[in-house]
Amino acid sequence: MTNPPIHPTLKGNDWVLYPSNHHVQKWDTLFLIIIIYYAFSIPYMIGVSGGYHVLHQPGWLVINLIISVIYIIDVFMLFFRAYYDSDGMLVYELKKIAKNYGCSRQFLLNLISCFPTQAILYSLDRTILRVNPDEADESLLLFTLTDLLKLLRIARLRSLSKSSTYIQTFWEKQSVPSTMLFVFVGKMILFCHWLACFWAFVAFAQAQSFDFIKEGVTPTWISAWYENSYVPGSIDPIGWGNDIDRYALSLFWAIQSVTSIGYGNVAPVSRIEYYIANILMLIAGVFWAYAIGNIIQILEHVNSTELRYKVKMDSANSMIRCFAPSDPNKEPEAGVGNSDMVAFRIRKFITSQYNKESKQHLDAEFNSKELEEVYPMIEHLSPELKRLSSLQLLRDILEMIPYLSSKYLSPSEQSEVAFKCVFIEFGRGETFFEHAKYGRGIMILKRGFCVASRKSKPVEKRWYHRYNPIGINDVLVDDNFLGRDEQRRLFFCSYSLALYIPRSVIVEVVKKPRIWKDCARWCYLRACLLKWAREKNNRELP
Repeated sequence: MTNPPIHPTLKGNDWVLYPSNHHVQKWDTLFLIIIIYYAFSIPYMIGVSGGYHVLHQPGWLVINLIISVIYIIDVFMLFFRAYYDSDGMLVYELKKIAKNYGCSRQFLLNLISCFPTQAILYSLDRTILRVNPDEADESLLLFTLTDLLKLLRIARLRSLSKSSTYIQTFWEKQSVPSTMLFVFVGKMILFCHWLACFWAFVAFAQAQSFDFIKEGVTPTWISAWYENSYVPGSIDPIGWGNDIDRYALSLFWAIQSVTSIGYGNVAPVSRIEYYIANILMLIAGVFWAYAIGNIIQILEHVNSTELRYKVKMDSANSMIRCFAPSDPNKEPEAGVGNSDMVAFRIRKFITSQYNKESKQHLDAEFNSKELEEVYPMIEHLSPELKRLSSLQLLRDILEMIPYLSSKYLSPSEQSEVAFKCVFIEFGRGETFFEHAKYGRGIMILKRGFCVASRKSKPVEKRWYHRYNPIGINDVLVDDNFLGRDEQRRLFFCSYSLALYIPRSVIVEVVKKPRIWKDCARWCYLRACLLKWAREKNNRELP
Protein backbone atom coordinates (compact mmCIF):
# COMPACT_ATOMS: atom_id res chain seq x y z
CA MET A 1 0.00 0.00 0.00
CA THR A 2 1.53 3.31 -1.12
CA ASN A 3 1.73 6.22 1.24
CA PRO A 4 -0.56 9.16 0.48
CA PRO A 5 1.12 12.19 -1.13
CA ILE A 6 2.43 14.83 1.27
CA HIS A 7 1.15 18.36 0.96
CA PRO A 8 4.00 20.74 -0.04
CA THR A 9 3.58 22.80 3.14
CA LEU A 10 4.14 19.68 5.29
CA LYS A 11 7.40 18.57 3.65
CA GLY A 12 10.20 18.63 6.21
CA ASN A 13 7.61 19.00 8.95
CA ASP A 14 9.44 16.47 11.12
CA TRP A 15 12.20 19.03 11.61
CA VAL A 16 9.91 21.83 12.74
CA LEU A 17 10.11 22.82 16.42
CA TYR A 18 6.68 23.81 17.71
CA PRO A 19 6.35 26.38 20.52
CA SER A 20 4.17 24.05 22.59
CA ASN A 21 6.67 21.16 22.44
CA HIS A 22 7.75 20.10 25.93
CA HIS A 23 11.46 20.14 25.10
CA VAL A 24 11.18 23.52 23.37
CA GLN A 25 9.47 24.90 26.48
CA LYS A 26 12.37 23.67 28.63
CA TRP A 27 14.88 25.17 26.22
CA ASP A 28 13.07 28.54 26.28
CA THR A 29 13.03 28.51 30.07
CA LEU A 30 16.77 27.75 30.15
CA PHE A 31 17.41 30.55 27.68
CA LEU A 32 15.28 32.91 29.74
CA ILE A 33 17.42 32.18 32.79
CA ILE A 34 20.59 32.75 30.74
CA ILE A 35 19.35 36.14 29.51
CA ILE A 36 18.57 37.21 33.07
CA TYR A 37 22.02 36.01 34.15
CA TYR A 38 23.69 38.00 31.37
CA ALA A 39 21.58 41.08 32.16
CA PHE A 40 23.29 41.18 35.56
CA SER A 41 26.71 39.61 34.90
CA ILE A 42 27.82 41.44 31.73
CA PRO A 43 27.36 45.01 33.07
CA TYR A 44 29.09 43.86 36.27
CA MET A 45 32.04 42.38 34.39
CA ILE A 46 32.45 45.45 32.19
CA GLY A 47 31.88 48.21 34.72
CA VAL A 48 32.97 46.76 38.05
CA SER A 49 35.18 43.66 37.85
CA GLY A 50 36.86 44.26 34.49
CA GLY A 51 36.79 40.54 33.74
CA TYR A 52 38.75 39.70 36.90
CA HIS A 53 36.81 36.51 37.75
CA VAL A 54 36.81 35.22 34.17
CA LEU A 55 40.59 35.63 33.94
CA HIS A 56 41.48 34.36 37.42
CA GLN A 57 38.81 31.72 38.03
CA PRO A 58 38.53 29.15 35.18
CA GLY A 59 35.16 27.98 36.51
CA TRP A 60 33.52 31.23 35.49
CA LEU A 61 35.19 30.99 32.09
CA VAL A 62 33.80 27.48 31.56
CA ILE A 63 30.29 28.62 32.53
CA ASN A 64 30.45 31.51 30.08
CA LEU A 65 31.79 29.27 27.30
CA ILE A 66 28.92 26.83 27.83
CA ILE A 67 26.46 29.70 27.61
CA SER A 68 28.15 30.90 24.40
CA VAL A 69 27.63 27.43 22.89
CA ILE A 70 23.95 27.56 23.92
CA TYR A 71 23.70 30.96 22.20
CA ILE A 72 25.11 29.48 18.98
CA ILE A 73 22.73 26.50 19.09
CA ASP A 74 19.77 28.82 19.65
CA VAL A 75 20.71 30.94 16.62
CA PHE A 76 20.36 27.96 14.29
CA MET A 77 17.39 26.43 16.14
CA LEU A 78 15.35 29.48 15.20
CA PHE A 79 15.58 28.39 11.55
CA PHE A 80 13.31 25.49 12.55
CA ARG A 81 11.09 27.23 15.11
CA ALA A 82 7.43 27.59 14.14
CA TYR A 83 6.05 30.99 15.09
CA TYR A 84 2.75 32.82 15.36
CA ASP A 85 2.08 35.59 12.88
CA SER A 86 0.21 38.82 13.57
CA ASP A 87 -3.16 37.08 13.05
CA GLY A 88 -2.42 34.39 15.62
CA MET A 89 -1.80 31.74 12.92
CA LEU A 90 0.98 29.24 13.54
CA VAL A 91 3.47 29.32 10.65
CA TYR A 92 4.92 25.81 10.41
CA GLU A 93 6.16 25.65 6.81
CA LEU A 94 9.93 25.19 6.98
CA LYS A 95 10.75 27.43 4.02
CA LYS A 96 8.67 30.30 5.38
CA ILE A 97 10.23 29.94 8.83
CA ALA A 98 13.78 29.99 7.44
CA LYS A 99 13.06 32.90 5.09
CA ASN A 100 11.33 34.96 7.78
CA TYR A 101 14.16 34.46 10.28
CA GLY A 102 17.11 34.55 7.87
CA CYS A 103 16.00 37.86 6.34
CA SER A 104 15.19 39.48 9.66
CA ARG A 105 17.28 41.83 11.75
CA GLN A 106 16.96 39.38 14.64
CA PHE A 107 19.19 36.82 12.89
CA LEU A 108 22.01 39.32 12.42
CA LEU A 109 21.78 40.52 16.02
CA ASN A 110 21.68 36.96 17.34
CA LEU A 111 24.72 36.03 15.23
CA ILE A 112 26.68 39.02 16.53
CA SER A 113 25.75 38.20 20.13
CA CYS A 114 27.41 34.76 19.78
CA PHE A 115 30.88 36.33 19.60
CA PRO A 116 33.00 34.42 22.22
CA THR A 117 34.47 37.47 23.92
CA GLN A 118 35.41 35.68 27.15
CA ALA A 119 37.44 33.01 25.36
CA ILE A 120 39.28 35.59 23.25
CA LEU A 121 39.88 37.81 26.29
CA TYR A 122 41.27 34.88 28.26
CA SER A 123 43.56 33.78 25.40
CA LEU A 124 44.92 37.27 24.75
CA ASP A 125 45.39 37.86 28.46
CA ARG A 126 47.51 34.75 28.80
CA THR A 127 49.57 35.32 25.63
CA ILE A 128 49.83 39.03 24.82
CA LEU A 129 48.26 41.55 27.18
CA ARG A 130 49.14 40.54 30.72
CA VAL A 131 52.36 41.63 32.32
CA ASN A 132 51.23 41.74 35.93
CA PRO A 133 48.33 39.34 36.54
CA ASP A 134 47.14 41.37 39.53
CA GLU A 135 46.70 44.64 37.63
CA ALA A 136 44.22 45.70 34.94
CA ASP A 137 44.91 48.24 32.22
CA GLU A 138 43.21 49.93 29.28
CA SER A 139 44.01 47.03 26.93
CA LEU A 140 41.17 45.06 28.51
CA LEU A 141 38.62 47.81 27.94
CA LEU A 142 37.84 47.07 24.29
CA PHE A 143 37.44 43.33 24.83
CA THR A 144 35.13 43.71 27.80
CA LEU A 145 32.98 46.22 25.93
CA THR A 146 32.39 43.73 23.11
CA ASP A 147 30.52 41.58 25.61
CA LEU A 148 27.72 44.13 25.47
CA LEU A 149 26.70 42.47 22.20
CA LYS A 150 25.23 39.60 24.20
CA LEU A 151 22.75 41.98 25.79
CA LEU A 152 21.04 42.26 22.40
CA ARG A 153 19.21 39.06 23.31
CA ILE A 154 17.32 40.93 26.06
CA ALA A 155 14.87 41.87 23.32
CA ARG A 156 13.62 38.25 23.49
CA LEU A 157 12.99 38.40 27.23
CA ARG A 158 9.37 39.52 26.91
CA SER A 159 8.42 37.00 24.21
CA LEU A 160 10.10 34.13 26.07
CA SER A 161 8.35 34.97 29.33
CA LYS A 162 4.99 34.93 27.50
CA SER A 163 5.61 31.69 25.63
CA SER A 164 7.06 29.77 28.61
CA THR A 165 4.51 27.41 30.15
CA TYR A 166 6.38 27.47 33.46
CA ILE A 167 6.24 31.27 33.72
CA GLN A 168 2.56 31.28 32.71
CA THR A 169 1.76 28.61 35.29
CA PHE A 170 3.52 30.64 37.98
CA TRP A 171 1.55 33.74 36.91
CA GLU A 172 -1.77 31.88 37.00
CA LYS A 173 -1.28 30.56 40.53
CA GLN A 174 -0.33 33.91 42.04
CA SER A 175 -2.39 36.98 42.78
CA VAL A 176 -2.10 39.73 40.19
CA PRO A 177 -0.92 42.47 42.61
CA SER A 178 1.83 40.29 44.12
CA THR A 179 3.02 39.20 40.67
CA MET A 180 3.03 42.79 39.41
CA LEU A 181 4.97 43.83 42.51
CA PHE A 182 7.48 41.03 41.92
CA VAL A 183 8.04 42.11 38.30
CA PHE A 184 8.30 45.76 39.30
CA VAL A 185 10.85 45.07 42.05
CA GLY A 186 12.86 43.00 39.55
CA LYS A 187 12.89 45.92 37.10
CA MET A 188 13.96 48.33 39.82
CA ILE A 189 16.80 46.06 40.96
CA LEU A 190 18.00 45.67 37.38
CA PHE A 191 17.86 49.43 36.74
CA CYS A 192 19.84 50.23 39.90
CA HIS A 193 22.33 47.48 39.01
CA TRP A 194 22.93 48.92 35.52
CA LEU A 195 23.22 52.43 36.95
CA ALA A 196 25.79 51.27 39.52
CA CYS A 197 27.84 49.37 36.95
CA PHE A 198 27.88 52.30 34.56
CA TRP A 199 28.91 54.71 37.32
CA ALA A 200 31.80 52.41 38.28
CA PHE A 201 32.78 52.11 34.62
CA VAL A 202 33.02 55.91 34.36
CA ALA A 203 35.74 55.88 37.04
CA PHE A 204 37.66 53.01 35.39
CA ALA A 205 37.43 54.62 31.92
CA GLN A 206 39.06 57.77 33.28
CA ALA A 207 41.73 56.14 35.45
CA GLN A 208 42.47 53.27 33.00
CA SER A 209 43.25 51.23 36.12
CA PHE A 210 41.55 49.89 39.22
CA ASP A 211 44.30 51.31 41.39
CA PHE A 212 42.53 54.67 41.68
CA ILE A 213 44.92 56.18 44.24
CA LYS A 214 48.09 55.34 42.31
CA GLU A 215 50.34 58.28 41.53
CA GLY A 216 49.71 59.81 38.12
CA VAL A 217 46.18 58.33 37.81
CA THR A 218 43.40 60.73 36.88
CA PRO A 219 41.29 61.67 39.95
CA THR A 220 37.83 60.09 39.99
CA TRP A 221 34.85 59.95 42.30
CA ILE A 222 36.25 56.72 43.80
CA SER A 223 39.61 58.29 44.67
CA ALA A 224 37.81 61.33 46.16
CA TRP A 225 35.60 59.06 48.30
CA TYR A 226 38.66 57.10 49.41
CA GLU A 227 40.49 60.23 50.54
CA ASN A 228 37.50 61.74 52.36
CA SER A 229 35.42 58.83 53.66
CA TYR A 230 37.51 55.65 53.78
CA VAL A 231 37.80 54.04 57.22
CA PRO A 232 40.13 51.07 57.78
CA GLY A 233 38.09 47.90 58.01
CA SER A 234 35.28 49.37 55.92
CA ILE A 235 34.70 48.72 52.20
CA ASP A 236 37.78 49.20 50.04
CA PRO A 237 37.09 49.86 46.32
CA ILE A 238 40.82 50.10 45.39
CA GLY A 239 42.32 47.19 43.48
CA TRP A 240 41.25 44.94 40.62
CA GLY A 241 40.17 42.12 42.93
CA ASN A 242 38.08 44.33 45.25
CA ASP A 243 35.14 44.39 42.86
CA ILE A 244 32.52 43.48 45.49
CA ASP A 245 33.36 46.52 47.62
CA ARG A 246 33.53 48.71 44.53
CA TYR A 247 30.09 47.47 43.48
CA ALA A 248 28.62 48.12 46.93
CA LEU A 249 29.84 51.73 46.78
CA SER A 250 28.50 52.22 43.24
CA LEU A 251 25.15 50.67 44.12
CA PHE A 252 24.95 52.94 47.16
CA TRP A 253 25.26 55.96 44.84
CA ALA A 254 22.76 54.51 42.33
CA ILE A 255 20.05 53.93 44.96
CA GLN A 256 20.64 57.42 46.36
CA SER A 257 20.15 58.90 42.88
CA VAL A 258 17.03 56.88 42.09
CA THR A 259 15.33 57.59 45.40
CA SER A 260 16.53 61.25 45.50
CA ILE A 261 18.06 60.81 48.96
CA GLY A 262 21.60 61.99 48.20
CA TYR A 263 23.89 61.74 51.27
CA GLY A 264 26.60 63.64 49.42
CA ASN A 265 29.54 61.45 50.40
CA VAL A 266 29.74 60.00 46.86
CA ALA A 267 30.00 62.81 44.32
CA PRO A 268 31.57 63.51 40.91
CA VAL A 269 34.89 65.37 40.79
CA SER A 270 35.90 65.65 37.13
CA ARG A 271 34.16 67.51 34.32
CA ILE A 272 33.07 64.35 32.52
CA GLU A 273 31.72 62.85 35.75
CA TYR A 274 29.54 65.92 36.35
CA TYR A 275 28.12 65.73 32.83
CA ILE A 276 27.42 62.00 33.09
CA ALA A 277 26.02 62.30 36.62
CA ASN A 278 23.55 64.96 35.44
CA ILE A 279 22.27 62.69 32.69
CA LEU A 280 22.07 59.64 34.96
CA MET A 281 20.20 61.55 37.67
CA LEU A 282 17.67 62.82 35.11
CA ILE A 283 17.09 59.24 33.95
CA ALA A 284 16.86 58.10 37.58
CA GLY A 285 14.27 60.81 38.28
CA VAL A 286 12.12 59.64 35.37
CA PHE A 287 12.42 56.05 36.54
CA TRP A 288 11.46 57.03 40.08
CA ALA A 289 8.30 58.73 38.76
CA TYR A 290 7.56 55.51 36.83
CA ALA A 291 8.17 53.53 40.04
CA ILE A 292 5.74 55.64 42.07
CA GLY A 293 3.10 55.28 39.36
CA ASN A 294 3.50 51.50 39.33
CA ILE A 295 3.25 51.24 43.10
CA ILE A 296 0.02 53.25 43.09
CA GLN A 297 -1.35 51.09 40.30
CA ILE A 298 -0.56 47.91 42.21
CA LEU A 299 -2.03 49.15 45.49
CA GLU A 300 -5.24 50.52 43.98
CA HIS A 301 -5.81 47.74 41.39
CA VAL A 302 -6.11 50.30 38.63
CA ASN A 303 -5.93 47.72 35.90
CA SER A 304 -9.48 46.41 35.79
CA THR A 305 -8.65 43.79 33.13
CA GLU A 306 -6.09 42.11 35.36
CA LEU A 307 -8.46 42.35 38.30
CA ARG A 308 -11.20 40.56 36.34
CA TYR A 309 -8.65 37.96 35.31
CA LYS A 310 -7.66 37.42 38.93
CA VAL A 311 -11.30 37.12 40.06
CA LYS A 312 -11.90 34.50 37.36
CA MET A 313 -8.72 32.64 38.24
CA ASP A 314 -9.49 32.70 41.99
CA SER A 315 -12.96 31.34 41.28
CA ALA A 316 -11.50 28.65 39.02
CA ASN A 317 -8.92 27.67 41.65
CA SER A 318 -11.70 27.36 44.26
CA MET A 319 -13.61 25.07 41.93
CA ILE A 320 -10.48 23.05 41.08
CA ARG A 321 -9.81 22.40 44.76
CA CYS A 322 -13.17 20.61 44.88
CA PHE A 323 -12.21 18.21 42.07
CA ALA A 324 -11.73 14.56 42.92
CA PRO A 325 -8.00 13.78 43.27
CA SER A 326 -6.51 12.05 40.23
CA ASP A 327 -4.87 8.65 40.42
CA PRO A 328 -1.56 8.68 38.49
CA ASN A 329 -1.64 4.87 38.20
CA LYS A 330 -5.09 4.83 36.64
CA GLU A 331 -5.79 5.40 32.96
CA PRO A 332 -8.02 8.49 32.48
CA GLU A 333 -11.58 7.64 31.48
CA ALA A 334 -12.42 8.57 27.89
CA GLY A 335 -14.39 11.80 27.73
CA VAL A 336 -13.74 12.55 31.41
CA GLY A 337 -9.95 12.82 31.83
CA ASN A 338 -8.18 13.28 35.13
CA SER A 339 -8.53 16.25 37.45
CA ASP A 340 -4.98 17.55 36.91
CA MET A 341 -5.41 17.77 33.14
CA VAL A 342 -8.84 19.41 33.43
CA ALA A 343 -7.46 21.94 35.93
CA PHE A 344 -4.55 22.70 33.58
CA ARG A 345 -6.91 23.30 30.64
CA ILE A 346 -9.22 25.51 32.71
CA ARG A 347 -6.34 27.74 33.79
CA LYS A 348 -4.95 27.88 30.26
CA PHE A 349 -8.33 28.82 28.86
CA ILE A 350 -8.83 31.68 31.32
CA THR A 351 -5.29 32.92 30.63
CA SER A 352 -5.98 32.75 26.89
CA GLN A 353 -9.09 34.88 27.39
CA TYR A 354 -7.09 37.38 29.46
CA ASN A 355 -4.29 37.66 26.89
CA LYS A 356 -6.72 38.35 24.06
CA GLU A 357 -8.82 40.75 26.12
CA SER A 358 -5.73 42.74 27.09
CA LYS A 359 -5.01 43.22 23.38
CA GLN A 360 -8.61 44.41 22.85
CA HIS A 361 -9.47 41.85 20.19
CA LEU A 362 -13.26 42.00 20.25
CA ASP A 363 -13.68 38.67 18.51
CA ALA A 364 -11.56 36.83 21.07
CA GLU A 365 -13.35 37.81 24.25
CA PHE A 366 -16.22 35.35 24.04
CA ASN A 367 -16.78 31.65 24.43
CA SER A 368 -19.80 29.86 22.98
CA LYS A 369 -21.92 32.97 22.48
CA GLU A 370 -24.38 34.00 19.84
CA LEU A 371 -24.03 36.90 17.44
CA GLU A 372 -25.91 39.40 19.62
CA GLU A 373 -23.73 38.54 22.63
CA VAL A 374 -20.52 38.97 20.67
CA TYR A 375 -21.66 42.27 19.14
CA PRO A 376 -24.04 43.80 21.75
CA MET A 377 -24.65 46.87 19.59
CA ILE A 378 -26.88 44.79 17.31
CA GLU A 379 -29.59 44.67 20.00
CA HIS A 380 -30.02 48.44 19.76
CA LEU A 381 -30.56 48.48 15.98
CA SER A 382 -33.78 48.37 13.99
CA PRO A 383 -34.83 44.99 12.51
CA GLU A 384 -33.62 45.99 9.04
CA LEU A 385 -30.25 47.16 10.33
CA LYS A 386 -29.94 43.95 12.37
CA ARG A 387 -30.47 41.93 9.21
CA LEU A 388 -27.97 43.97 7.22
CA SER A 389 -25.38 43.85 10.02
CA SER A 390 -25.62 40.08 10.36
CA LEU A 391 -25.10 39.69 6.61
CA GLN A 392 -22.10 42.01 6.64
CA LEU A 393 -20.58 39.99 9.47
CA LEU A 394 -21.27 36.41 8.37
CA ARG A 395 -22.51 36.30 4.76
CA ASP A 396 -19.03 35.56 3.34
CA ILE A 397 -18.76 32.55 5.63
CA LEU A 398 -22.24 31.25 4.78
CA GLU A 399 -21.37 31.47 1.08
CA MET A 400 -18.68 28.83 1.68
CA ILE A 401 -21.38 26.26 2.47
CA PRO A 402 -23.24 25.30 -0.74
CA TYR A 403 -26.71 24.75 0.74
CA LEU A 404 -26.51 27.91 2.88
CA SER A 405 -25.31 30.15 0.05
CA SER A 406 -27.28 32.91 -1.67
CA LYS A 407 -27.98 30.49 -4.53
CA TYR A 408 -30.57 28.74 -2.33
CA LEU A 409 -31.28 31.16 0.52
CA SER A 410 -32.58 34.70 0.39
CA PRO A 411 -30.77 37.44 2.35
CA SER A 412 -33.47 37.28 5.04
CA GLU A 413 -33.05 33.51 5.38
CA GLN A 414 -29.28 33.85 5.56
CA SER A 415 -29.74 36.47 8.26
CA GLU A 416 -31.89 34.05 10.28
CA VAL A 417 -29.16 31.43 10.02
CA ALA A 418 -26.53 33.98 11.04
CA PHE A 419 -28.38 34.83 14.25
CA LYS A 420 -28.50 31.12 15.15
CA CYS A 421 -24.74 30.66 14.71
CA VAL A 422 -22.48 30.42 17.74
CA PHE A 423 -18.99 31.79 18.35
CA ILE A 424 -16.69 29.38 20.21
CA GLU A 425 -13.13 29.99 21.35
CA PHE A 426 -10.57 27.30 22.10
CA GLY A 427 -7.28 27.42 23.96
CA ARG A 428 -4.11 25.83 22.62
CA GLY A 429 -4.24 22.08 23.22
CA GLU A 430 -8.07 21.88 23.38
CA THR A 431 -9.87 18.94 21.74
CA PHE A 432 -13.41 18.97 20.36
CA PHE A 433 -15.93 16.33 19.21
CA GLU A 434 -19.27 18.09 19.41
CA HIS A 435 -20.82 20.93 21.36
CA ALA A 436 -22.34 19.90 24.69
CA LYS A 437 -25.40 22.10 24.11
CA TYR A 438 -25.78 22.33 20.33
CA GLY A 439 -24.48 18.90 19.32
CA ARG A 440 -22.83 18.36 15.95
CA GLY A 441 -22.45 21.10 13.39
CA ILE A 442 -20.25 22.87 10.88
CA MET A 443 -17.21 24.75 12.14
CA ILE A 444 -15.36 27.55 10.36
CA LEU A 445 -12.23 28.92 12.00
CA LYS A 446 -11.90 32.71 12.07
CA ARG A 447 -8.56 32.60 13.89
CA GLY A 448 -6.05 29.85 14.58
CA PHE A 449 -5.86 26.35 13.10
CA CYS A 450 -6.48 22.75 14.10
CA VAL A 451 -5.81 19.15 13.13
CA ALA A 452 -8.71 16.79 12.43
CA SER A 453 -8.70 13.00 12.75
CA ARG A 454 -11.21 10.17 13.15
CA LYS A 455 -11.18 7.38 15.70
CA SER A 456 -11.62 4.86 12.89
CA LYS A 457 -8.51 6.30 11.13
CA PRO A 458 -6.39 8.02 13.79
CA VAL A 459 -3.29 8.06 11.56
CA GLU A 460 -4.95 10.07 8.80
CA LYS A 461 -4.93 13.74 9.79
CA ARG A 462 -6.02 16.88 8.02
CA TRP A 463 -5.07 20.46 8.79
CA TYR A 464 -7.72 23.16 8.82
CA HIS A 465 -6.93 26.86 8.63
CA ARG A 466 -9.02 29.99 8.71
CA TYR A 467 -12.18 30.03 6.62
CA ASN A 468 -11.92 26.35 5.76
CA PRO A 469 -15.32 24.77 6.65
CA ILE A 470 -15.23 21.54 8.64
CA GLY A 471 -18.02 18.94 8.36
CA ILE A 472 -20.13 20.26 5.46
CA ASN A 473 -21.08 16.74 4.33
CA ASP A 474 -20.93 14.76 7.58
CA VAL A 475 -23.33 17.08 9.38
CA LEU A 476 -26.18 15.95 7.10
CA VAL A 477 -25.80 12.31 8.18
CA ASP A 478 -27.77 11.12 11.21
CA ASP A 479 -25.83 10.51 14.41
CA ASN A 480 -26.80 6.83 14.60
CA PHE A 481 -25.69 6.11 11.04
CA LEU A 482 -22.46 8.11 11.13
CA GLY A 483 -21.31 6.61 14.44
CA ARG A 484 -18.99 8.17 16.98
CA ASP A 485 -15.92 6.51 15.46
CA GLU A 486 -16.49 8.45 12.24
CA GLN A 487 -16.87 11.83 13.92
CA ARG A 488 -13.98 14.21 13.57
CA ARG A 489 -11.79 14.87 16.58
CA LEU A 490 -10.36 18.38 16.38
CA PHE A 491 -7.12 19.26 18.12
CA PHE A 492 -6.41 23.00 18.31
CA CYS A 493 -2.74 23.90 17.93
CA SER A 494 -3.16 27.58 18.80
CA TYR A 495 -5.68 29.91 20.33
CA SER A 496 -8.66 29.64 17.96
CA LEU A 497 -11.93 31.42 17.39
CA ALA A 498 -14.55 29.52 15.40
CA LEU A 499 -18.03 30.09 14.01
CA TYR A 500 -20.25 27.10 14.76
CA ILE A 501 -23.46 26.34 12.84
CA PRO A 502 -25.49 23.76 14.81
CA ARG A 503 -26.88 20.75 12.95
CA SER A 504 -30.41 21.61 14.07
CA VAL A 505 -30.19 24.88 12.11
CA ILE A 506 -28.87 23.10 9.02
CA VAL A 507 -31.53 20.37 9.14
CA GLU A 508 -34.23 23.02 9.31
CA VAL A 509 -32.82 24.66 6.18
CA VAL A 510 -32.30 21.52 4.06
CA LYS A 511 -35.88 20.37 4.69
CA LYS A 512 -36.89 22.70 1.90
CA PRO A 513 -37.42 20.50 -1.18
CA ARG A 514 -35.42 22.62 -3.63
CA ILE A 515 -32.36 22.84 -1.39
CA TRP A 516 -32.42 19.12 -0.66
CA LYS A 517 -32.99 18.10 -4.26
CA ASP A 518 -30.48 20.40 -5.94
CA CYS A 519 -27.65 20.44 -3.41
CA ALA A 520 -27.92 18.91 0.05
CA ARG A 521 -28.69 15.33 -1.02
CA TRP A 522 -25.49 15.17 -3.07
CA CYS A 523 -23.48 16.29 -0.04
CA TYR A 524 -25.31 13.64 2.01
CA LEU A 525 -24.55 10.95 -0.62
CA ARG A 526 -20.89 11.93 -0.70
CA ALA A 527 -20.62 11.60 3.09
CA CYS A 528 -22.25 8.13 2.99
CA LEU A 529 -19.98 6.92 0.18
CA LEU A 530 -16.87 8.13 1.96
CA LYS A 531 -18.00 6.40 5.15
CA TRP A 532 -18.61 3.17 3.21
CA ALA A 533 -15.16 3.44 1.58
CA ARG A 534 -13.43 3.94 4.93
CA GLU A 535 -15.25 0.96 6.47
CA LYS A 536 -14.36 -1.24 3.50
CA ASN A 537 -10.75 -0.18 3.66
CA ASN A 538 -10.64 -0.96 7.40
CA ARG A 539 -12.03 -4.45 6.80
CA GLU A 540 -9.44 -5.18 4.11
CA LEU A 541 -6.52 -4.13 6.29
CA PRO A 542 -4.89 -7.06 8.20
